[in-house]
Amino acid sequence: MRSICPRCGGASDDGLCLSCILETTEFMICPDQIELVVCPVCGSILERGRWRHPDSDLDELIRNALFREISVHHELEDVELEILLHPRGSTRFVADVHLSGMFRGTAVHAECQVRVRVSRRTCDRCSRIAGRYFEGIVQVRGRERPPEESDLSEAREIAQSLAAAGYQKGDRLAFIQDIKDVRGGIDIIVGSTQLGRHIAKTIAQRFGGRVQESVKLVGCRDGKDLFRTTMLVRLPRLRKGDVIYSKGAVMEVVGFEGRRTAVISLDKGERFYISEEEADAAEIIGDSSKARKSVVISVDESVVEVLDPESYRTVLAIRPAGMKLESGAEVKVLHTERGLFLLY
Repeated sequence: MRSICPRCGGASDDGLCLSCILETTEFMICPDQIELVVCPVCGSILERGRWRHPDSDLDELIRNALFREISVHHELEDVELEILLHPRGSTRFVADVHLSGMFRGTAVHAECQVRVRVSRRTCDRCSRIAGRYFEGIVQVRGRERPPEESDLSEAREIAQSLAAAGYQKGDRLAFIQDIKDVRGGIDIIVGSTQLGRHIAKTIAQRFGGRVQESVKLVGCRDGKDLFRTTMLVRLPRLRKGDVIYSKGAVMEVVGFEGRRTAVISLDKGERFYISEEEADAAEIIGDSSKARKSVVISVDESVVEVLDPESYRTVLAIRPAGMKLESGAEVKVLHTERGLFLLY
């Protein structure tokens, strides 16, 4: 025996028949209207009370918002949703939503229409940028002499790159308010202390040196003290390319690792590190960027005879260990206070 459908009186396996179930079931529930809040400056979108940088255009943002707001019956299988957007001005749209799927082995369809409103509101980030907000200052300075412009240019690039990366990762305050040229270096004014510390640490790792941090109370907001942090990056006394005299040997500075300075000896060709104290005590006798091209005249085991590019006379220089030389070869030579040296 089969049951009787209480709605239509037809045959039913249990309760309502399939036809009545299909007629009475809501397979899709849509809101009458949704609202999107978008920043007119940067295009960020406000979702669940938080601003985020969008990864798609406005049409895609609307579709994603509709997908979140539309409810689909839990028994539906092979669900497909098609959304057609029809603009009704610059801030209003009408969305036609079409649903198809399988319900208990039967193909079903449903549709609805949703009004979409796009509101424009300046986000927290853009508001703070416009209001000249900042939490920290990264000061890049040299020791005994101002940093080279090429080093400052690279420091600017590091700061901009880290700010962009931090923003992409979701740090809304990862922005640079300004970069100022000041006497002896630059000041990088940053939106967040976290970004400032990251910039200072990266610059110090790249060029060597040390970071000093100080905090200043600047006011109070909503019962909380407001602080600004200054991070001083003191670049090392030596620079990459300096030719120095230390511990009885002539060396070229080739890099930095923390507070250590990487050098290569110009006689033995050995690469090693000297400490911060040794770097401070070293005598700077030349700059490898001022090296000039010369020609090898003759070579023996310990010395090499080259043509002096200034006097055009033949002079002797120490033959660097491991450097392959032969008569007629072109080499780089540097005049220093301690004589003429071949550079690797």
